[in-house]
Amino acid sequence: MQSAVKRYYNINKIFMSKIGGWPTQSIFIKIFLSTVISTFIFSLAFLEFVQLTKTWRTITQDCECLIMLLVVIIGGIKLFTLVLSNKNIKRLLSLIDYHWRIFTHSLETQILHDYAIVGRKMTISYAFVIYILMCFFLLIPVMPLLLNIVKPLNKSRPYKYLFDIDYGFDREAYYYPILIYTYLTTIMNISILVIVDTSYMMFVQHACSLFAAIGHRLENITSDLNSEKNNRFVKDVQLTYNQRNLEDCIQYDNDDEIYHELVLVLWKHQISIEYVCFLDSSFTLYSFTLLFITIIIISFLGMQILSLLNHKEEMIRYIAMCIGSFLHLFVLNYPGQRIMDHSTDIFQKAYNMLWYKMSRRSTRLLSILLHRCFVPCTLTAGKIYVLSMANYASMVQASMSYFTTFSSLN
Repeated sequence: MQSAVKRYYNINKIFMSKIGGWPTQSIFIKIFLSTVISTFIFSLAFLEFVQLTKTWRTITQDCECLIMLLVVIIGGIKLFTLVLSNKNIKRLLSLIDYHWRIFTHSLETQILHDYAIVGRKMTISYAFVIYILMCFFLLIPVMPLLLNIVKPLNKSRPYKYLFDIDYGFDREAYYYPILIYTYLTTIMNISILVIVDTSYMMFVQHACSLFAAIGHRLENITSDLNSEKNNRFVKDVQLTYNQRNLEDCIQYDNDDEIYHELVLVLWKHQISIEYVCFLDSSFTLYSFTLLFITIIIISFLGMQILSLLNHKEEMIRYIAMCIGSFLHLFVLNYPGQRIMDHSTDIFQKAYNMLWYKMSRRSTRLLSILLHRCFVPCTLTAGKIYVLSMANYASMVQASMSYFTTFSSLN
């Protein structure tokens, strides 16, 4: 990628490289990192599943085990999405590089830079919030150890664990190895969530920058049409024959310039649509699976929080997980809304153009652009569910409905 692109996407590159998801990494590094991480994740999933089969009673009583199992499954899905779809990731990155080479107008380049900076800030902010929430979850086992030092009792406080799992041996005898294992697994799982989500937001942010650049080019055409230069032919009716011919030539040249500008805009708009379609096809199954699982997790978390109202320390980590789940659901839907808004904005700007000052062939191109922009670009989950903020609200409502249903099963 170009040096400017590397400068803005270097954080995403570092993140993706940590789990073997960056396309230019060697095959050995990709296989090694993904194997180590998946071993940790699926070992925990196996232990949670075994624990669930041993102690299964009802949904409400085994809610904690179900939550942890689903969270680990989400981490595995995200890991395999990034690793197994590495060719698609490489293709998306190559398209970004291509776009930076064809959007060469100074205004377009500035817009791409501005959106890349915003995307970088979004990556940092999202990672910061998720890791802060993770810290609340990781503090639970450490609290008794800290209290034994700060406020000691006549006897040591009992150990607390991140996951209530039967490892097949005495947990207290191997408390610290278990603690290290669960910490590493949790950090890996959360890191995968952050890396894949921020990569997804990066790709969507670039798509928004393409539509924004095209919209500004349309505004420039409008300003040119409304300028004094393009209206000279209506100012003086008392023109000589030669002057009239000269004005006709100037007007023809202006129409020719506008026509070629519209051709360029249509070409770039088609390229942007193709990029969004490929992005949608690359993440549609991923989005559909995660939406369903996240809604179930939010419902279980609500049940778990209600059952721990008298245990404030335990309740804190589930509140943090609930906030993180809502944030994750928001991240899945908000990028789709941004693409819808930016693609619709092109229709508004093209509609407001001074078409009556254009030549016939220019207005034909404008009508093609209006027809294509009438239906906004969207990101979907499974090709059946449009990701948007309106549907985000319906998903939150659905999770509350599932929460009520599961609670009634107690």
